[in-house]
Amino acid sequence: MSFERRRLTDAHDLRALSHPLRVRLMELLLARDGPLTATEAATELDTTPANCSFHLRLLARHGFVEEAEGGVGRQRPWRLVEQDTRISTRDLDDERLSALRALDELRWVRRQHSQAEWWRTRDSYPEQWRGAASEAFSVLHLTADEVVELRDAVQAVINQYVERGAPFQRRPGTAPVDVLLSLTPLRPPLPGGET
Repeated sequence: MSFERRRLTDAHDLRALSHPLRVRLMELLLARDGPLTATEAATELDTTPANCSFHLRLLARHGFVEEAEGGVGRQRPWRLVEQDTRISTRDLDDERLSALRALDELRWVRRQHSQAEWWRTRDSYPEQWRGAASEAFSVLHLTADEVVELRDAVQAVINQYVERGAPFQRRPGTAPVDVLLSLTPLRPPLPGGET
């Protein structure tokens, strides 16, 4: 089994992801070793089962989650749809770009929260995991073509690990690891360079 490739270009799909509770539900499903019910999600996310059920059904309508086998009503389990989701701004008009901006801002806030949680709790992790976790910060002076080359090279390495971490192939001793690659210019290029 492999990930379905999905290119997100629909504003409704982007908006479906641009909700704080839905982002947290997706994160929770990514971090778990199997499906979860709305009741289990509500306990983890400090909300009601009805609220989680509503948002899980909405995510399902947009193809991001699906019902797993067994259970009924709020005891029905949900799982992520195995897919590699890509968003290209070239494919988006103003409405879709607005929806993407909302999603990006929400994801960034969630990443900051996750990072702060790691810093706050890292001493409680086993030494092996404390030593394995890392952060790297670099400022490189690159052309746009070199940024693309670097992005593609790093993504190729990450892709080698994507299917290993899929729910159907998880192994004992694994933990969900957040990998963030940000290649963003700090200012416009110098005059005479590429635009």
